[in-house]
Amino acid sequence: MDEIGQKLRNARIKKGYTIDDLQQITKIQKRYLIAIEEGQFDHLPGDFYVRAFIKQYSDAVGISSDDLLEEYKAEIPNSQPTQESKPEETKTRTIKEESNSFFASLGNYIPQIVVGIIIIVIVAVIAFGMVHRSQNASSVTIPKDTSTQTTKKTTKKTTASTKKTTTKKTTTADKTVAVKETSTEGTYTVSNVPSSGVKVVVEGSGGQAWIQFGEGSNTTWQQALSSGEKKSTTVPSDTSTFTVQTGNVTNTKITIDGKAVDLSKSQSGSTIVKALTFNIEK
Repeated sequence: MDEIGQKLRNARIKKGYTIDDLQQITKIQKRYLIAIEEGQFDHLPGDFYVRAFIKQYSDAVGISSDDLLEEYKAEIPNSQPTQESKPEETKTRTIKEESNSFFASLGNYIPQIVVGIIIIVIVAVIAFGMVHRSQNASSVTIPKDTSTQTTKKTTKKTTASTKKTTTKKTTTADKTVAVKETSTEGTYTVSNVPSSGVKVVVEGSGGQAWIQFGEGSNTTWQQALSSGEKKSTTVPSDTSTFTVQTGNVTNTKITIDGKAVDLSKSQSGSTIVKALTFNIEK
């Protein structure tokens, strides 16, 4: 154990905190807290987060983070984090989920497509009949009453089809995904999630941010996102909750089904490491 790790550990013990207590306070994973105390900085996700996590640790145990970082600046790495390699399994799952999402979304529009085809066929038949009658006008007399009845029937069918299409489009438009922050900071409620699931996009914004994405109790992926880099995940509709843990909330942007999540409350605090929880309403 090196000197800075020993100093932090002694301060933690003096406060009466266990590693588990400190994990709850700082939202930093237990294994990273242990690595800091042991001076094993290469076990952290990147050199950038060595300084960020040490600052969180020192503030939690009552040590001035500025003084500590200045005192041991020669021992603490000061470079930017390197991006972790993307697990092959995560790439395969993402491609599969996006493919399933495409076909599921296409299935929602099948009724409208069928109605559109029927309307096109009806119009084509009417146009063909008009051309045929025009060519044979000299030898064929069409009863006036029959023409009126045909026009009325066609009008009724077209009107009914139009109403059906409008009703389906209105129903689909009414059910849009909604995201609302609860009274607890960092906790959100997601409602009106379609059966095909909801698309969540996490992006580095204005700088780099280390992200850990989880569904339920399982971690889906971990990655350091540089500014402008995005990572998308389709969360199934039967999932009750998903989480986004960020090492730098000020450099993090989240959109759900194309809607930006308001992170202003979380970003206004003094802590940059945040665990954001999204509960899906059934």
